[in-house]
Order: sequence, then structure tokens, then C-alpha cells
Amino acid sequence: MRLSTPSCTVIVPGMATAWFVPVAGPTIAPLVLSSKDGGVIVGRHESSDIKLPPDADKISRNHAKLQVDESGARWTLTDLKSSWGTYLNGVRLTPLVDMPLSEGDLVRLTPWTFHFTLRGLPQRGMRTSDDGATLNTMVRALSPDRAQPAKSLGDDLLGLLLEGAAAIHGATDEKALADVILDAAVRGTGMTHAAVLKSIDNEGRIEIVAHRVQSMSGSDDAGGAVSFSRTLLATASTGVVAELGGAGAAPVSQSIVSMQISAALCVPLMLGQTPAAYLYLDSRGPRGAAPGHAGAAFGLRANASSFCLALGRIASLALANLKRIDIEKRQAMLEAELGAAAVAQKWILPARTGGNDRFKYVGQSVPGQYVGGDFFDVIPLSDGRLAVALGDVSGKGISASVLMTAAQGFLHASLAGHGDVARAVNQLNAFLHPRRQASKFITLWVGVFSPAPGGGATLSYVDAGHGHALLRHPDGTFSALASGDGLPVGVFDEASYTAETLDIPAGGLALILSDGIIEQFGIGTAAQQFEMTGVQQAVSAGHDDVVAALFEAVVAHAGTTQLADDATAVVVTW
Repeated sequence: MRLSTPSCTVIVPGMATAWFVPVAGPTIAPLVLSSKDGGVIVGRHESSDIKLPPDADKISRNHAKLQVDESGARWTLTDLKSSWGTYLNGVRLTPLVDMPLSEGDLVRLTPWTFHFTLRGLPQRGMRTSDDGATLNTMVRALSPDRAQPAKSLGDDLLGLLLEGAAAIHGATDEKALADVILDAAVRGTGMTHAAVLKSIDNEGRIEIVAHRVQSMSGSDDAGGAVSFSRTLLATASTGVVAELGGAGAAPVSQSIVSMQISAALCVPLMLGQTPAAYLYLDSRGPRGAAPGHAGAAFGLRANASSFCLALGRIASLALANLKRIDIEKRQAMLEAELGAAAVAQKWILPARTGGNDRFKYVGQSVPGQYVGGDFFDVIPLSDGRLAVALGDVSGKGISASVLMTAAQGFLHASLAGHGDVARAVNQLNAFLHPRRQASKFITLWVGVFSPAPGGGATLSYVDAGHGHALLRHPDGTFSALASGDGLPVGVFDEASYTAETLDIPAGGLALILSDGIIEQFGIGTAAQQFEMTGVQQAVSAGHDDVVAALFEAVVAHAGTTQLADDATAVVVTW
């Protein structure tokens, strides 16, 4: 799918399942998000799935990634170490940490703010009133230095502000917060019409979070016809208070009189640099209203602007705190789910050490994230044989771990049933191919060690596109136990795998690895990958626990225990 706009071209494969709808920033069409293996990359690089303008200010070449789970219902957002950051509801995301998205979230990729939605392009909400050029000339932006300082507020307004602050910070959700803000705003300004609004897009659609309309009798009425000034909202969207009229202001134009609006304020509620909502207030009513009715007053109450400016700042802090708590809850829930998955994944792996009378093994798998796409398995067979498998699923995270679990379980049952490596891999390929996601596959090394006279062994193995296995001979030299020329498992339904067989002498050592060890980069800008030379050095030092020594060497090379990719190693001795 290709979407052309005045400022960018978006190329997204597959079927759209979510949208980024712009609410602020340069003119841009909504961004259509589609499921894609590996996630959808947003940036200004030519290879990005969603390509923003190459001259976009404060946008990195590969800025962020969006990914949906297998259900198609839960999307996550990940900052890709962008220079300027990725913000979710005003909170800057930790780089390379997935964050779940919810309907209505505000995502800021400077200079744009997007509204995330699974409901399609906006059809809901109401449109703001098109005021025309006349109103535009009457609206002014009220900066903090032009507003009267809080210390000049009367005792009654100061008391109301303090009372409102306590109630605002006690609100437990956004709807309750909006109601408290409106109560304080109406009392402090005397306005007849008040609302808390959210922008749905950059074409004037808004969502009403809460509103108050004062009836002719003076009572509050949440119903009634409502309309809102597009010009006021557009001015406030820049982060300043927009004001129409005011104490001592000149009479308003005839067009505004026809709308029965005498004065208005629009206060942005900010999440960092992003307006997340708006406190909208105006006085409307017939010019001939009876004395004492709020509609009879044409102008803002003295100090109303300063009061609303202070109220907006307090409300912004409270809203930011609610959003922060929400993001912390999302992160905690995600970590709990991933932690449970990691425990289950460790449970299906074999014990770290084991074997039989003739063969001993040590194996270890460390996920690059909570859960990984690597696996190893060891299956004792009849006649003293030992089957060993190590696989690496393309990609990382939950989707890779699900495929890994299915592959390991099937392969284990197949090898335990007949012990024929070639037959087992062919059966696994036939099982996985029709079930895997597009672009998902497994590189696999699987072998069966059989006892041979004199303490040696015979090894029969299949290398399905893996290529990372070594034999260390008794004299300390190394030779490859894999070519990597075979096709990965799951790519073609008619792929055929055959086993290679060789005799190996007593006193040797077989080492099977995943690429997370070999391709781990070191520290510094000129750092190199660990590579097979690092592996050979680590296992040549005569350690009692070769696998532990290997991981210690990789961690020292990386300078951190958080490796870049899933890392697995299995050593077999006889």
C-alpha cells in the first residue's frame, strides 16, 4: 500500500490494522500501520517502512518501531535509540524497550504528535466551528508573562485554586479529573459553558471528555447543543492560552454576537510539549438576558485568565501523573507476562548438565530479551546414544519463542520415537512449513552421538542452515561440524534433508552455538564481533566448565550481561 501526502510517502505492506492520526505538527496524512514480521520501522531513511520526509526536523533515520502480536490486537512501540526520543503520553520511552499501546494514546515523534487508534480513520467525534477570518483577528495568545500573577488573585480565587488543586490531584482517572477541572473553572470564571476536549485529528474533529452548559435558570446542565471555536483550539494547540474578549475589552464583532459568545478561553493541558487536552470556556447567551443571569455578562471576570492559567498548570501536572502511572502499570503487566513466559520457556529446556554412561553435556541458553528464539535439547536414546539439537528461530520476543516451543516439542518427540536425525528434521519441516508466519524459519543443528570401540564415537548430524558447530580434537585443533549450506527449516515444504556421518576420536569435544555468541559486538566504536576466533580461545583454556567460560568471555567482550541477541551453547564430551 502506498499513501502519498504533501510532505511524505508512506509504504506499508499487508493489511492495515492500526493508524497514527496526526493531531499536531506539519501537514501529513494519517499513517497506516500494518502487521509485518520484525515490526514496522518509522524514520526518514529510505529503507524505513514508514518513510517520513528526509529533511524532517528531529527525526532519526530509524526512529521507532511498531509491532503487533499474533492476535493483531496488541501493538507495541519501541524507540530505536533515536537522538530526539519517542514520547508516549508525554513520557519519554526507554530505548529498545517495548511499550504496549492503548486506544487514544498520544505518540510524539518531533515535530508531530499522533493519536493512535485501532478504530480506523476518524469518523466519530464532532467538528469544531469554522470561525472565519473575523474571529481569528480577535483571538490572542495569552503567555504567562502577560497574565496577572497568581499573587494578584483575590482571596476567594486563591482559596478556590487551592481547593481545586487538592481535588485535581485526588482524581483517579481522566474522566474524574475532567469533572473536577470543570467544576473549579466554572466557579472561578463565571463562564456559562465549559468543556474538557481532546483533538482526534488535525482537521478539527474533537472528542468531548466532559462538559457543562448552564441553563437559563442558572443550573448546570450536561446536555444541550454545544459548539466550539476552531480558532481558539488551533491557537491553544501551540501550547499557549487562547483568549477572546476579556475584562475591559472592546465590543466583539457582529459575527460573534450572532454566535451569542461574549468571551472565551482555551487552556491547553500539556504532557511535556504535547497538548493532550483542552479546557474550553466561554460565555454564551442572549444579549437581553435578565440581570443576574450569566449570559448577561459580556467579558471575562477579573483575573479569570490568571486563574485558568494556574488551573491549567495544576491540571497538566495531575494528568501527567495519571499517564505516568498508567505507563508504569502497562510496563509492569508486560514484564509480568514476559517473566511468566520466560519461566515456562526455561522449564521446557533440559537440565544444564546431564548425559549417560558414555556422553556428557553442558548446555546454556540466555535470551536477548525476556524470552528468546533459541533452544537446545538433549535426548538419551537406546544403546547408549545421545541426541543433541540446537535451533535458532528468526527474530526475537514472544513470536519467536512460540515457534521455538512448538519446534522443540515436535523435534523431541520425533527423535525420541525413532532416533533418525534426517527423518526427524524432514518431519519437523513438514510440520512447521504450513503453520509458520511468513518470513519465520529455524536454523537447526541436530546430531546423534553413538558409542564406538576404543572410547571414540560416531556422529550422525544434519545442518539445516545453522553453520555454527565445532569439533575440538584431542591435540587442541578445531574442525567444523557444520557447513551451513542446508536450507533452514520451514522455508520450503519440499525441502529434503540428509545426514552426514563421521567417526570422532576419544578425548574430543563437540561445541554447538547460536549466532548470538559469534555476532556479539564488543565495546567502543571500533569494536569487532566475538566471532569463532573468540570461541576457540575461550574453549581452549582448559576450564572445567567450558560453557561457563565461554559465556564469561562473551560478557567481557560485550561489556554487559545484556547481550544483543539470544545466545546458546552446548558442549558434548565422551
